Amino acid sequence: MLIPGEIDEICRLRQQIETDLRARAPDVLDRFPPEAYLAFFDGLPAIAPYHLVPAQAWAFCTGIEAQGGPEALEAYHRLAMLHLIARPAPSAIRLTDGMRDLRQRYLTRIVADMRSPRKRFYRHGNDLFAKDFAVCRGKLQPGGVELVDICAGVGRRVLLGGGLGQFLRGAWFFLGRAGGFAPFLALHFDRRLIGEFDADGYAALYLRVADLLSANPHILGVMSDSWWHDPCLAEISPELGHIGREPESAGARLFRGAENRAATADATRFAPRRAALHRSGAYRPRVHLLAWARRDMLAWAERYRAGHSG
Repeated sequence: MLIPGEIDEICRLRQQIETDLRARAPDVLDRFPPEAYLAFFDGLPAIAPYHLVPAQAWAFCTGIEAQGGPEALEAYHRLAMLHLIARPAPSAIRLTDGMRDLRQRYLTRIVADMRSPRKRFYRHGNDLFAKDFAVCRGKLQPGGVELVDICAGVGRRVLLGGGLGQFLRGAWFFLGRAGGFAPFLALHFDRRLIGEFDADGYAALYLRVADLLSANPHILGVMSDSWWHDPCLAEISPELGHIGREPESAGARLFRGAENRAATADATRFAPRRAALHRSGAYRPRVHLLAWARRDMLAWAERYRAGHSG
């Protein structure tokens, strides 16, 4: 998707990266054409996680790094992203004008970052790069304070995490209220968007997502899988209450998941109180799934806008 007013800059960057790559590893672009590399990702199922890397793509990465070193691989990934940005706009779902504008601004930031690239950033395994790469592919769409996966599904394992009672409640909710387990939109936080991490930012996000649901009737709802949906945080960290306040007051359901190292590290990082409670055994971060059926989210958006129209 070419960014208006930046076409010349994108072409210049592509030429510069190609020249640098050929100087570092003369036949790397012939042996590992970016179009073939991107085709591996195009072949992934729509419901695959945004950070999934196909085995063939990993083989390309190994070969490129062996031929030109880690700097060549990072340059190759910048070039691949510019190829993606130059493609026609992804059409897997119908974007609203607001989401389209956010996407353009996000892509503008990606291109700007390439002018002074950070070392060791453009590599699979770095989640921030994975998010940028997924936005370029159209798998993730910027929604404000969080990114939106345009095609996700609810794993049955999540429902089993809370025992038989949760499984039965989940089956009723997803099969009865939501209409199935997929496709859902899924939210993913990007710490670079921390400036919008407040009640207004989340209300704006949910309204944009509701508009996206309205424009795409086949999508069953929205989900978010995170440690910060854990109900125990109402007492431990009430400052996070704005994240789930609107959904949980308007029909969203919570399903208990499991503990994991990544969630524990994230929940206790830069949070002295949560870290101390965890060390004492009083707090064990546990991922919870928040799921909001489309009919409930659309009804909430209508009420919210009516209540804030003045």
